[in-house]
Amino acid sequence: MATISTSLKDPRQSWPHPHLIAKDAAGQTIDLNRTTARVAARWILRVWPALDWNRPRTFDLATAALTRSDLAAGRGR
Repeated sequence: MATISTSLKDPRQSWPHPHLIAKDAAGQTIDLNRTTARVAARWILRVWPALDWNRPRTFDLATAALTRSDLAAGRGR
């Protein structure tokens, strides 16, 4: 299962900015260039515009399921 985690909380920016982390089926981070990461993050953000993107979300490429990352990791409410 390959996943894409995205949010508007890029740790390198002080304002809301698309942030994306891609992982392969083994859970290893895939290095993406800046343009590819931004395009993928913006695509996911635009498909689900009504969600609160201040909370991280994980998109599963195999199932097309989108889940809140903070809940999957046992954090948050």
